[in-house]
Amino acid sequence: MKKNPLFLIIMAFISLVADGQQSLFLKIDSLVSDERYDEARTLISRAATNSTDNKTIALLSNKTAELLITQGKLDEAERALKEIKSQGDRFLEGVTQTNLGFLYLNKARNDLALSNLLEALNKFQESGNANTRESARCLANLALLYWSTGKLNQAEENGLIALQIRQRLFGESSEEVAASYNDLGLVYSSIDADNALAYYEKALAIYQKIHGKEHRKIAIASNNIGGMYRQLELYGDAVNNFETALAIWKKVYPNGHPNQASALVNLGRTYSKMGDKKAALGYFEKALAQYRQSYGPKHPDISAVLNLIGTEQLNNKLFDEALRSFQEAILSNSPAFDKTDIGRNPNVSEFYNGKVLLYSLRLKAQALEARHFGRTLKMEDLTLALTCLSSCDTLIDHIRHASSDENDKIELGESANEVYEDGVRIAHAASEMTLNFKHFREVAFYFAEKSKSAVLQESIAEAEAKSFAGIPNDLIEEENKLKATIAFLIQKLSQKPPVDEEKQLRQTLFAANRQYTAFTKKLESDYPNYFNLKFNQSSPTIQGLQKLLDGKTAIISYFIAENSKRIYQFIITQTRFKIRNLTMPPNFDKYIKGLTNSLFYNEQSTYRESASVLSSALIPFLPNTITDLVIIPSGRLGTVPFEALFYKKNNAADYPSMPLVIKRFAVSYEFSAGLLAQKSKSPIAVSPLSIFLCAPVKFPDSDNLDDLPGTETEVNAIANLFTGNNTSIAKFSDASEDLVKSGELSKFNYLHFATHGIVDETDPELSRIYLQNGKKDDGNLFAGEIYNLRLNADLTVLSACQTGLGKFWSVADESTSQLMTDFYKIMLQNKNQNFRETLQQAKLKMINERKYSPPYYWAPFVLIGF
Repeated sequence: MKKNPLFLIIMAFISLVADGQQSLFLKIDSLVSDERYDEARTLISRAATNSTDNKTIALLSNKTAELLITQGKLDEAERALKEIKSQGDRFLEGVTQTNLGFLYLNKARNDLALSNLLEALNKFQESGNANTRESARCLANLALLYWSTGKLNQAEENGLIALQIRQRLFGESSEEVAASYNDLGLVYSSIDADNALAYYEKALAIYQKIHGKEHRKIAIASNNIGGMYRQLELYGDAVNNFETALAIWKKVYPNGHPNQASALVNLGRTYSKMGDKKAALGYFEKALAQYRQSYGPKHPDISAVLNLIGTEQLNNKLFDEALRSFQEAILSNSPAFDKTDIGRNPNVSEFYNGKVLLYSLRLKAQALEARHFGRTLKMEDLTLALTCLSSCDTLIDHIRHASSDENDKIELGESANEVYEDGVRIAHAASEMTLNFKHFREVAFYFAEKSKSAVLQESIAEAEAKSFAGIPNDLIEEENKLKATIAFLIQKLSQKPPVDEEKQLRQTLFAANRQYTAFTKKLESDYPNYFNLKFNQSSPTIQGLQKLLDGKTAIISYFIAENSKRIYQFIITQTRFKIRNLTMPPNFDKYIKGLTNSLFYNEQSTYRESASVLSSALIPFLPNTITDLVIIPSGRLGTVPFEALFYKKNNAADYPSMPLVIKRFAVSYEFSAGLLAQKSKSPIAVSPLSIFLCAPVKFPDSDNLDDLPGTETEVNAIANLFTGNNTSIAKFSDASEDLVKSGELSKFNYLHFATHGIVDETDPELSRIYLQNGKKDDGNLFAGEIYNLRLNADLTVLSACQTGLGKFWSVADESTSQLMTDFYKIMLQNKNQNFRETLQQAKLKMINERKYSPPYYWAPFVLIGF
C-alpha cells in the first residue's frame, strides 16, 4: 500500500476485557503511536507470559502481529496471525481477520484484504460487537482499502461509520476520532479539497488538545493542511502550515532528519506555484543538502528534489544545467548506475522508486527536446530524447504489472499518457527533419498505439474478472501472488533500506521477476488467448498491418495530444502510410458533446454544426479506391459514431442528401492496432449458419427497466431467416443468465442478444447485459463474467438499449428490430461480403426509406472488429 504521512495506525483496543487489561492495551497503543516499538514488544511479551487466559493471550498475539505490520515485517506478521487459535470465538476471529485484512492491504493483495475485512465485519455484527473499537478499526481499514482501489463512495461511507462509532465510544477529543478525521481527509483530498481541509483541521485541533503544539503529530497534520491550502491556491496559508511543520521537525530532530527536508520541499513547491522561482530553488537546495546528510548519495527522495531543481532550471532555459540535474536524479535513484554522461541511461529494471525514475527520464527527454528547438537544432538531441522515452515505455510496463493501488494506477496512467504524447510529438517532428522519415513515423505510430493497448489492458484489469475461460483458478491465484510479491518488494526498496537488507531484497526481487517472466511465457504457450488479452505488449509494424489489408481498406488510427492540443491521424493503406498533424478545433469537447446530445435528442441544427466541425478535424481525404475504413479511436473519440460525420462539406438540410461517411465508407472499429493484428484468419470449428437468439422481453421491477416487446418480434423475424439451419431462441424466462453461462453458446457462430445493456464509463466493472434471473445467478451479466464464457462465434450482436456508446443515448426499440432484420437478410443474401459492408447497406436502406433516416436510429450500431 502506498505510504502516506497522514496515516496514523490505531492499534486494536480490546474492549471486551477487564479494566486492568484495558490500561495494558492502551499503554501498548501509546508506545506504538510514539514509535517506541521495542518497549511495546517487551510489554506484550511480558503480559503474555504472565497471563493464563487463552482469550487474552490470543488478543496479545494479535497485538504482536499489528506491531509487525506497522514495522513492515509482513511475512512474520502473517505467520503470527495464522498461528492464533480463536477457538470458535467470533469476536476473536473478527479481530484476527481485521489484522489479516490490514496485512494484505500492505501486501498489495486487495482481493484478500477485502474478503478478510468483510468477513471480520460480519463476525463483529454476528457476535454483537458492531459498535466496538475493533469494529471501527475494521471499518477504517475498509475505508483505506476502498480509497486505494478508487472506490471513493464506499471509502467515505465506511470512514464515516467508523468515525461515528469512535465518537460514541471515546468522545470528540480522542486519538481515535482524530485518526478517523485524517482518514476522511485522505478520502476527500483528491475530489473535494475544501472538505478534506475541514477534516484535517478537526484532526489538528484534537492533536493540539492532547499533545500541545510541538508534537510530531502536529507537524504531520500541519503538512496535510498545507497541502490542501496549496491545492486550493491559498498559498499564504500553505506556507504558514509548512513552516509550522518545519519548526516542529527541527525541535524533534535537532541534528537533522528527512522530515525537515520534506517540509522544505513543500515550501519550495509552494513558492514555485507563487511564481517566486528564486525562493523555490533555495528551498529545494536546502532540502537536497538535508536529504544527502540523512541518506547519503542515493535515495529516491534525493532524485525527486533533483527533478524539481532541474525543472526550475529548464523553465529558465538553462538547458545544460537542467540536463545535469536530471542525470543526477537518475543516478540517485539507480543502485548500480553511475554514468554522468547524459547520453547514457540505466537498466530500468533496477531502481528505488519507479515512478520517480519515470519522471526523471521524461524530464530529461523534454530538456533534450527543448535544447534542440531552443538552441542546438541537432538531430542528436531528438534521437536521445526518444531513447529516454523508450526507456520510459519499458519502465511503464514494468510498473503497471506490479501495481494494485488504484491511486498509483491513476498517477501512472497520467504519466504514461504524457510519455506517449511526448513520443508521438518528438518522433513526428524528427520525421520531418530527416531523409529517414519512415523510421520516425513508425516510432510515432508505436507510441500512439502503445497508449491504446495500455488503456485496453488496464480496462480489462478493472473489469475485475475473477476467472477466464479455460484458465484454472489456481493459475490466476498464482499470478496474483507473484504480482503482490513484486509490488511489496518494490515498495520496500523504495524506502532505501540498509545495504545488507537492500542486497537481500534485490536478490529476492530478481528471483520473483524471473519467476513472473517464466509464468507469462508459460501462459503464452499454454493459454495464448489469455496471454494476448492481459500481457501482450507487442505493437504491430506498419508493414505487418499492410499485409492484412486489401486494396479497398484503410486503417485510420487517431491520437489526441492533450497538452499541445493536436490531433494526429495515422492513415494506413495497403501501399501507403502517412501522418496528418492537425490543430485541435477550439471547443473540441463541446462539439463532441454537442454531437452526442444532438443524436440523443434527435436535434438537427446542433447535429449539423457539431458534425461539420468534427468532420473537418477527423475525416481525411482518401482516394476513391478506398471504400472500407477501420477506425481506431483515441480517448473520447471512442464515443463518436464516425459514420454520422461528413466526408465532405455539408450543405444539405435533410439526412438522405447529406454527405454522410456511411454513404462513402463501410466502417468498423477496433480498440488498438495490436488487437487488429491478432485477429485469427482460421475458420472456427462450428457448423455454418448457426445462430443463438436471446430476448428476455420483460424485466423484473427491481431492475427499473422498460419492457422491450419489439425484441420478441425481432428475434422471431431473424429466426425465420435462418430456417433450415441450427437456430435456438431463448425468450422471456428462458433467456436466463444460467443458460448463457452453461456452455451452450459455444455451438453457434452467430449470437444475438436483444435486451437492455449498459456500458458504464465511470465504473467499467458495472457494465452489464440484462438477462432473466436463473437458479444460480441474478440476471446481470457483468463485464468481468463475460471473460469466462466459452464462445466460438464469428459475430456477436448486442441489439440493446444503451450498449456500445454507453450512457449517451438509447436505441429505439422498433427501428432496432428493422435494422437487425435487414442486417441478417443482407448478410444471408451476400455471403462473401464482410460485416462492415453488410451493416453499411442495412443503415443506408434505413436512411433512404426516410422514416428512420436521422442518425438517432442507426448511428448507435457500430461494428467492433476487423
